[in-house]
Amino acid sequence: MICPARITLDAAQLAFFNGLPAEAPSVQSELGCELECGHEGSHAALGQQVETTMWWIQWTLSASEINPYTWCPEHRSKHECSLFDGHPGGHTPSAHHAEEMNRFSEDQRGATSSR
Repeated sequence: MICPARITLDAAQLAFFNGLPAEAPSVQSELGCELECGHEGSHAALGQQVETTMWWIQWTLSASEINPYTWCPEHRSKHECSLFDGHPGGHTPSAHHAEEMNRFSEDQRGATSSR
């Protein structure tokens, strides 16, 4: 389960993200924490990825900052973790991987119920 915390980016944060290279898609002004529920430390959401650098917004109740990271080493493994290197808690699969796992589960339920 993913942490429910959310952040609304301020004008300076949006300006930073909008100043990244044109290939980067525009960032949403409200982001949700992508770490597992109950994680330790700051909340974190991916703001932009430019080449091999991922720009993550990290926040607490009193402060927020934008930090550059690389992918978690488990990004290219069976976990397909979509978080940054050194993230707290468990690995979070990418949306594509999660979609594939859900489809597999639905296929398995369908196969079981048709027996």
